[in-house]
Amino acid sequence: MHTHPGGTELLLVAQGTICAGFIDSANKVYYKTLKRGDIMLFPRGLLHFQINGGGTTALAFASFSSATPGLQILDFALFANDLPSELVEKTTFLDDAQVKKLKGVLGGTN
Repeated sequence: MHTHPGGTELLLVAQGTICAGFIDSANKVYYKTLKRGDIMLFPRGLLHFQINGGGTTALAFASFSSATPGLQILDFALFANDLPSELVEKTTFLDDAQVKKLKGVLGGTN
């Protein structure tokens, strides 16, 4: 999961199939399996994803509404930093061992 705080993303599938979706500000999930020629629009700032939806190579092109859309990857935002583990635990409902394991894998401290 990632977001682009500075721009909307348009994804065009050129080959294969891609499962893509996003979560809106009311936490409603929208996802669909996209095939060649399909497009999906990811509104600015919303968490979204794209994964290969089939057993073959997939190719897609992304375009943004801004020259500087930015990129924030959820896993790194939560665990690859020096935010105290206690705060991460309280905001994610994960236990201490899970938070420390994820911080260890992703390079976080505390």
